[in-house]
Amino acid sequence: MQLLLIRHGRPERIDHDPNGADPALTDLGHRQAAAMAEYLTNHDLSAIYVSPQQRAIETAAPLVGVKGLEPTVVPGIAEFDLGHHSYIPGEEMGPISEATLAQLIADATTDEFVNRVRAATSAIIDAHPGETVAAVCHGGVISTILNDILGTPIETYYDAQYTSITRIRAARDGRRSMSSFNECHWIRDLS
Repeated sequence: MQLLLIRHGRPERIDHDPNGADPALTDLGHRQAAAMAEYLTNHDLSAIYVSPQQRAIETAAPLVGVKGLEPTVVPGIAEFDLGHHSYIPGEEMGPISEATLAQLIADATTDEFVNRVRAATSAIIDAHPGETVAAVCHGGVISTILNDILGTPIETYYDAQYTSITRIRAARDGRRSMSSFNECHWIRDLS
């Protein structure tokens, strides 16, 4: 089977929300999502999975419209920042201290986060032998999956671009491989 891991589009910045920051997409993020969906128009998909976070749901919306598939929300592919009170897109963070970087790495590598991503990914793969499905999720989720496949340290972060596609192949015998990483030519001319 083939699993298309799609990172969400460019989200809004939320400096503080006591109920938990769950940013929507910016205008650019919506255009990125539409361009990604257009690229996948002729790709055969059996299912679309999506993180419960708003930026992923909004990114999946154009693809759902193009494919006519009902998306399945999977809490296990939510980002490690679920429930945090702020969300600052990486390109807006600027220089960060070693302590802040260490905290981000610690948050993205907790046993709880890594194990839930692994379990959710395995469940998606197991449900679709011989098919191609999409999962609209997050950079930390994609990195966790790639670390497992590539055997890299869990602290390694693979910088997937907004609405990029990373293709994972999963054999019935349990072997997994990465076919491509960070396909995103459809966003090059967007600004």
